[in-house]
Amino acid sequence: MTTTSPEALYAPFRPRRGRAVAMTMAILSVLIFTGFAVLAPTPEEGGSFAAGDRVMMILLGLLIAGFLWRYVGIKAVPDERGIDIRNLILSRRVEWAEVEAVRFHGGAAWPVLVLRDDEEVAVMAVQKADGGTARNDATRLANLVALSRSE
Repeated sequence: MTTTSPEALYAPFRPRRGRAVAMTMAILSVLIFTGFAVLAPTPEEGGSFAAGDRVMMILLGLLIAGFLWRYVGIKAVPDERGIDIRNLILSRRVEWAEVEAVRFHGGAAWPVLVLRDDEEVAVMAVQKADGGTARNDATRLANLVALSRSE
């Protein structure tokens, strides 16, 4: 195992590129929809955007931003006993003793923890789009599982 310090070994996993894109798009969503709602012509100016339409445009921008911000919150936090996984929709605690294997192969976008009951749990915090960092994080994840078996 190349990482020996507990701080580095148990550091949280977070996506990098996807997180940056989601953050940027969330901000742009609010700005674009709000800008359109403010600048669209009113019925008095010959347009068709009434006050309710403007409010709905802003709410739509906020709704899209809220979904994207959920993506920003994706993470996995390991500790000595297991890992807390927060994916896009679901969050879950997995104990190391439950993990049979870690898979990160082929065209997979993120690694999967294969549990002893044959259930699979995606770890979206480690994303293939992050390149070498993703491979290093997947290796660290596998090392954490191996370390739990040696204790």
